[in-house]
Amino acid sequence: MRNLKLIVCFITLFYINLLQGINFKTLADSAFIHYKNGNYNQSIELYKTIEDSGYTSAYMYYNMGNAYFRLNQIARAILYYERALLLNPNDADIQHNLKYVNTFVSDKINELPVPFYIIWYKDFTQIFSANTWAWFSIVLFLVILILIYINFLTTSAFISKLIKFITTVLFILWIVSISATYSSYHRLTSHNYAIIIDDTVEIKSSPDDNSTSLFVLHEGTKVYIKETFEDWAEIKIADGNTGWIKIKSIERI
Repeated sequence: MRNLKLIVCFITLFYINLLQGINFKTLADSAFIHYKNGNYNQSIELYKTIEDSGYTSAYMYYNMGNAYFRLNQIARAILYYERALLLNPNDADIQHNLKYVNTFVSDKINELPVPFYIIWYKDFTQIFSANTWAWFSIVLFLVILILIYINFLTTSAFISKLIKFITTVLFILWIVSISATYSSYHRLTSHNYAIIIDDTVEIKSSPDDNSTSLFVLHEGTKVYIKETFEDWAEIKIADGNTGWIKIKSIERI
């Protein structure tokens, strides 16, 4: 009887998830139709319904970015292009649109030079998604275990040496894939970067409205969040300058 209840619960949950998937596909199709017809606000509302339910995709964020750009909401367009790029960092269309819409940002900030090996490592880890890197590391680990088992069975010294060499190479690749998995997952889930959504904001020297104003930033500027305190966030911009901003003036990517 208990097993029967478990089976019924499992089947019920399965069909609920299936119906939700169908419902979200219907919403996504409707949102895209609204976008094609120039009903950008309606399109965004439907996409936000999907987003609020926890279903996201690079394609959806890309379309939201396009819709916000059509409405001349530059900061929101940048925000959703950035979110799309997180999920699909190698998409040429997302990269192109993000680069283009950033030309409308008022703040032209000179970025600090980044060491070549950091750029190389970042580009390398973005070759695949976090899920792909995770599967790659799992497959490598299984192959290593199989090779170790074969090495125990073989009586040939040559084959044993060959297996040990291949295992060593695969082990190094496994370590690299584990590192790439962690890096990709951390980039996807940390949400340490944000976009300024207010037209103009004063960056303060401390989390206090009466503190000294250090500089001014405008909508669409990308910032790094170092830490938060109550309703304030300490940010860092591309040129290395830091300061405090009201959390309500930014939205995390």
